[in-house]
Amino acid sequence: MPAAACCAIPCVASLALLAVPGLHAEEVQPHWLPSMLHADAAGDQQGPPGPPERTGDWTFALGVATRYQPAFTGSADYQLIAFPDFKVEYKDRFFAAPFEGMGYNIINSDGWRIGPIAKFDFGRTEDDDNPFRIAGEETTALKGLGDVDMALELGGFLEYSVGPLSYSIELRQGLGGHEGLIGETNLQFMGFADVFGPPIMYAFGPQATFADSTYNSAYYGITAQQSARSGLDRYTADAGLVSYGIGASVIMPLTESVSIAVFGSYDRMAGSAADSPLIQERGDEDQLMIHVGMRYEFGH
Repeated sequence: MPAAACCAIPCVASLALLAVPGLHAEEVQPHWLPSMLHADAAGDQQGPPGPPERTGDWTFALGVATRYQPAFTGSADYQLIAFPDFKVEYKDRFFAAPFEGMGYNIINSDGWRIGPIAKFDFGRTEDDDNPFRIAGEETTALKGLGDVDMALELGGFLEYSVGPLSYSIELRQGLGGHEGLIGETNLQFMGFADVFGPPIMYAFGPQATFADSTYNSAYYGITAQQSARSGLDRYTADAGLVSYGIGASVIMPLTESVSIAVFGSYDRMAGSAADSPLIQERGDEDQLMIHVGMRYEFGH
């Protein structure tokens, strides 16, 4: 793909939020979107024609977005939230946004993109206090379970793209908060379609999240004290698959600087996380998300 797939189609793909209590990084941004954002990683690969090449080193984006999603991962209660969005990029190396994280492409050539990544997991609050919620009731499913504090997650990512296909995996270790190891992986098909005006970018494919027992215990385990306060049975969560599903997205440029992004996903809770009394008695294994956002990019 062309080296500037993020120019006329601004970096809307990350659609990063400000800190929203109760959301994990993987809940806010679908796993397949980083590949779309960094479509230039393929360099001289053959693929569908893209937008013109960017000319500046720094790129900035500001925007707004709305999302219909579960109150927490595994929740049966859904909420509509609205939030501001921003992103900063430097050439094809550095990128930073609240939920996409801050990363650096040490390798970004011949279809490979490899580097370190840092993200924040904003934890989960027992009272579901979310200042960005504009519709939907506060969930009571977390009563008695206490809060999961914010965590800084440090790790790395690896992505390989060939033609329209891209595979990626990311591993991060939590410091503070859940203090566990979490991983995300996806395979996606990505391309451009000429419908009207600038080409529309689209992507779809399977995705999965896995974690160690420390992470799963923080979010899905039930201690004796939590059991006494919440009425849920004690439960020890093991390592393994957390969820698997499929996502799809469309990014539509309105002008050279303004774009609209629409994406959705379906995920199914799995393994020890799905067997938790929190999910079985107060939640839902099936998780849906719909997101609509608009961004204005400048500096390219």
